[in-house]
Amino acid sequence: MTEYVGIQVLGKVGETDLVFGQRLTLLWTEILRKFPTEFDLVYAETIAFEKQEEKPTRRYAIEAEGVGFFLGKIPMEGFEVTPPTEDDFYTKYELPATEWWQIEH
Repeated sequence: MTEYVGIQVLGKVGETDLVFGQRLTLLWTEILRKFPTEFDLVYAETIAFEKQEEKPTRRYAIEAEGVGFFLGKIPMEGFEVTPPTEDDFYTKYELPATEWWQIEH
């Protein structure tokens, strides 16, 4: 069974969800166009934005083999990334549709 690793992407202090969402859209569009194989490793994203230390956040579930790529790429695009902990490993059955959107590929 495929295991997914959760990473959290953080915006800037005081950034609105709207602006953060727009920047995420640009980020994921670039990754889809330039790195389609890595994009296919993204399984799901949380439905709602969250806040951490006055920064908007969104979590992503990524196949384990792609985590290194995303931990390197996302910060280069002006975002912070919280590295996964031992509690951030999931099966697809632990990512309920009420909290996570599955990314279409």
